[in-house]
Amino acid sequence: MNNINYNDINNIGNEVKRLRKEKGWTQKRLAELSGLDRTTVGAFERNDYSDIGIRKVQRVLQLLGRSITLTTVGLPTLDDLQNKNNMITRSSEGES
Repeated sequence: MNNINYNDINNIGNEVKRLRKEKGWTQKRLAELSGLDRTTVGAFERNDYSDIGIRKVQRVLQLLGRSITLTTVGLPTLDDLQNKNNMITRSSEGES
């Protein structure tokens, strides 16, 4: 199963639409297989996530042979900062 790893969540709906069409499925067929309403699938493909939770997203992606990967982004953790500080300290001590 291939992972989908996007920085921009809006690409997921586009990928779902592409994969669905690749399989020759209509939105109605994907909805039937995933247990969702056809309008929910359509909204998802338009990157409207107001009516779909992560479990539904996972279900749809699984049917299409994909999975979603979550990665940590943003501010560093305290451990990250301490490790970086320790590396800088060791590096400057070696220069003395």
